[in-house]
Amino acid sequence: MNPKLFRGLTVVSGFLLATSVRASSLREKYATQLDQTLGTKSSETRYEKLDQADQSDPWNFKGKFKTAKEAVEGYKEFSIREAQETFALLKNENDALPLSKNAKITRMGLRSYAPVYGNSAGSIPDKNTIDNGNKIFEAFKARGFDLNPSRFKAYENYFKDKTWGGRGFGATPAEYSDVTVTDSVPELSLAELKALNPDFNKDYGTYSDAAVVVVGRPGGESKTFDVGKNPETTTGNIRGLSDKEKEIIKEAEDHFSKVIVLVNSTTTREIEELKNDPKISSILWIGYPGSYGFLAVADVLNGTVSPSAYLGDIYTANNKVNPARQSFGNVPWANATDFESAENVNSYLVEAEGIYQGYRYYETRYNDIVNGRYNAATAKAGTYTTADSKVATVDGNWNYDYEVTYPFGYGLSYTTFEQTLDDVKIDGNKKNALVTVTVKNTGKKNGKKAVQLYAQTPYTEYDRTNGVEKSAIQLVDFEKTKELKPNESQTITLHVDRSNIASYDYKKAKTWILDAGQYAFAIGDNSHDALNNILAKQGKTKANGRDYNGDASKVYNWNWTEFDNATFAYSETGKEITNQLSEGDYARDLNAFKPNTVTYLSRSDFNGTFPKSYEGLTADGRLNTLLKNDFIALKTGEDTSEVKFGDTTSALTLADLKGASFDDPRFDELANKVTIDEFLDFAANAFHNIQKIESVGYAGNSADDGPGGSDTHYFNEGSYQGEKFTDTDAAKVDEKKYRGTRTAPTPQNLAYSFNKELAYENGEIIIGETSLILNLPIVIGPGGNLHRHGYNGRGGEYYSEDPILSGFTGSAVVQGAQSKGCLVNIKHAAFNDQERNRSGVAVFENEQKARELELRNLNARFTAKGKPASFYDDETKKDTYKLGALGVRTSYNRIGAVASSANYAVQQTIRREEWGFTGYSVTDFTGVSLKAAPKESILAGTCAFCGFGKPNLAYWNSESLSQDKDRAKAIHTNIKYILFSLANSNALNGVNSNYKAYTVKLDTWWRSAYKAAIITTGVLTGAFAVLTAVFTFVKKKEEK
Repeated sequence: MNPKLFRGLTVVSGFLLATSVRASSLREKYATQLDQTLGTKSSETRYEKLDQADQSDPWNFKGKFKTAKEAVEGYKEFSIREAQETFALLKNENDALPLSKNAKITRMGLRSYAPVYGNSAGSIPDKNTIDNGNKIFEAFKARGFDLNPSRFKAYENYFKDKTWGGRGFGATPAEYSDVTVTDSVPELSLAELKALNPDFNKDYGTYSDAAVVVVGRPGGESKTFDVGKNPETTTGNIRGLSDKEKEIIKEAEDHFSKVIVLVNSTTTREIEELKNDPKISSILWIGYPGSYGFLAVADVLNGTVSPSAYLGDIYTANNKVNPARQSFGNVPWANATDFESAENVNSYLVEAEGIYQGYRYYETRYNDIVNGRYNAATAKAGTYTTADSKVATVDGNWNYDYEVTYPFGYGLSYTTFEQTLDDVKIDGNKKNALVTVTVKNTGKKNGKKAVQLYAQTPYTEYDRTNGVEKSAIQLVDFEKTKELKPNESQTITLHVDRSNIASYDYKKAKTWILDAGQYAFAIGDNSHDALNNILAKQGKTKANGRDYNGDASKVYNWNWTEFDNATFAYSETGKEITNQLSEGDYARDLNAFKPNTVTYLSRSDFNGTFPKSYEGLTADGRLNTLLKNDFIALKTGEDTSEVKFGDTTSALTLADLKGASFDDPRFDELANKVTIDEFLDFAANAFHNIQKIESVGYAGNSADDGPGGSDTHYFNEGSYQGEKFTDTDAAKVDEKKYRGTRTAPTPQNLAYSFNKELAYENGEIIIGETSLILNLPIVIGPGGNLHRHGYNGRGGEYYSEDPILSGFTGSAVVQGAQSKGCLVNIKHAAFNDQERNRSGVAVFENEQKARELELRNLNARFTAKGKPASFYDDETKKDTYKLGALGVRTSYNRIGAVASSANYAVQQTIRREEWGFTGYSVTDFTGVSLKAAPKESILAGTCAFCGFGKPNLAYWNSESLSQDKDRAKAIHTNIKYILFSLANSNALNGVNSNYKAYTVKLDTWWRSAYKAAIITTGVLTGAFAVLTAVFTFVKKKEEK
């Protein structure tokens, strides 16, 4: 045979061998990322006992679940119990709910077959659990409801050729991708239903106890409701009811005496017409209830539990005239195309609404109309809503009843309650107050009630002169009762931090202030009710424009006689608090770069200062430089010898500092051991990974996305104190699939429970136990941004529009998670107000809004605020709320003009110096790239950059960075932050001087595949080489 053939085959097989070897190297390098994408587990941490004398228990964080069966059952029990408290009853005419437990019902609407169980990305609910008998119709049947089969058949036929299971990173979303859209409203008309099943309506008479209509909108990471899309809805707005949805509702009204509407949406809906429709019996907001959630929905519908949730966002009739909606979406810089793509410059937001976000705007304008102040009733065309929920086209008068469908904090029950304001004690130092409230169940059914405490502060001439804005009402604390039986009472004492009623004056005092004047605390069933109680105390009646009478007995007033700019001028760390975001490179106010450009909404003239979009701005001057993410030069040749790296004289290991405080001098000694190269390697490989640090004996760990549990790992991978679960069949769904930890409702649902204890338990189980069971020291979460308005499709991953509800709920989740050793990563800090252009958008607002809303919300988590009233006397909770959040994930968006992770004012001065944060800070998925401004971010306290692969920045090496003294010091400090966070997390669970952790590789199908490829191509290459040699020899011999 011709040796050329085998020579060619040798070359080809040799090339394939080299490719296989290279591919195997890349697979191993990015093994963690492959695991996330493919759902595999390629490594695990194991523990080796050493022959030493340390007798301390290495497992300082104890898990609750010792077997897979216990874990599956425990997550199910909690997820259902949590969900039961997270559905808000908005309407219940003639006690239409609850239904009987064996009611014959007809479910209507496309979402009655394919509801939104949770986010489509980011906190995706566990599809495997849903597929294990927990779909909406299975859950309703399991709870005893008898369901109309003919209507079901029509929807079943529609979906039979559609794929169940969307595309996700790691986890598979529980959805039909065809109907998981935000630019239209999927629904089937009556004609379409008839084509799918001509007998779709034949069983109405048999299943006539109620029609349950489900209307929903999907949401999740990267989702945005486009304000430019105006489908056929009542409001001309995608969040209103579409024509097809209204057709389905009318069909229900024409054939059923009871029509129940389930609002299956986390984005706020425009449902004024449902509220006012006398044929709609009940409206129940269910948000995204989670993998087991429809069992809980059925429990509420049949009266097993009484609903006890409250809206954590205001529901407006038409969100187009929401001041915050005026600047949103894609607002590109006029010169955006002048920037290099790597600089990641696209658009901007100008949040000219200031502090008047959500209910603060609507309630304040109502208050001022009742008081006849500031010409608050006058409104120009395009800024207010008419009686038919349309945007006004002519100048006229602003009317609260036309604007607001349901106020913040609104929610009904199957029973009734009475609240009394028993006592208020105010500390002489102005910093704290104790407010005692008694709640009595005056109805006939068991139920829980949230105590909502609001405050009003004086709006003075000083404020109007110096641009200090004041909301007429603001939530300052909340608690929730136990389940009360009829005639049973409970007294609760709220511990109020009065720094939350201080106002930030960024123009004159440049710090927190308390005005002279009259202050008020008020309890109420919601924000509007509390405000009406205050107005009643002030002597205002319906004659003044009030929409109903309040109760003055639920209000406590006090007066301060002097203006105070000192009480809250220093933080708890002793740091002086003054302007950080109003001037200079880190300013959040666009006026700092473009003077007199932005007019902020003012209570003194709502009509004249109503926000606009501020389109067409050019990024020039210093703004242009900052947007390029390269604005602090790297110095060379400096003497950095005082900063120690790579010290080999110390015998300390990370395990020696388990649980040590940040000021323990041994952390400096330990940080001295780490080399710059180790830090750079750690920082560059933080994509769902905690890179090993060999110099301090840390073996490394995997991490995963949250906050709803682990995105890509399942109970069959679980363990208890280093011993793998042996009963993994208890978690099995089929031969390939197992149930996971992502089973609870969406975080927004949790906030609507107004229950801090429940939030603590959510953190303890859904994040904390997940961290322990799956050996994931970092489960990224909880979400930390506020809802600016309803168009951000990712709102379900965050809690609320209100900084106290969001902050205290998030703080409870953090405390629960950290009680199990999870190194939480609060995301996304900060000001992640939309998903459109989220990577690169520059977000501007004034410092008052920044500090009083988003930063007040985040501060609660980092400083362990909002401790539940029940914890104060609970010995088992004595060690809680002592340490704030250990970690943070910064946002994609810019803070002002500067990359979030590089904004020194927010990340360093405010969070670390004012708040005392000493933990781990990592970027979102930027990698070490220009979009994250890495050399500036290091100075701002950034410890790692979520990404993988070799950085392409020329300065990302020890030689370059070690010559800059400031950066060398920052790197050393950042190493200390890393070590402290790990030492206080479960990353060291199972490790002490008597045990060490090590990582082993596990067989996976892709690892087996590349090994087989290497062996096969290796054998073939060798064989072809031998054959080439043989036939070459034969040919030469023949030629002789």
